[in-house]
Amino acid sequence: MENNNGINALDMFINYGHYECHVGRAMDKAHISISKMRKLTGLNHEIVKKYYEDKIIRIDKDVLARISYVLLQVGIDPNDLVEYVPPINNL
Repeated sequence: MENNNGINALDMFINYGHYECHVGRAMDKAHISISKMRKLTGLNHEIVKKYYEDKIIRIDKDVLARISYVLLQVGIDPNDLVEYVPPINNL
């Protein structure tokens, strides 16, 4: 079942790509530990750890803004923190 754009509607719900969070890589590059990020952002240790390990389920814009602000201060581009990875068989 294809729509007007040639996209198979059933495949959309199975193979739509995913997001990857590169906060951990950015923190490592900036030499900022989870504990230090926690102190600088006022966030809970477990929240920072989940972003660091890319184990978040939903992105919280406020959390991401706090982390982005800290990393921006040390020259890390916030646009490098979250990446959309399209499905292998490009639609």
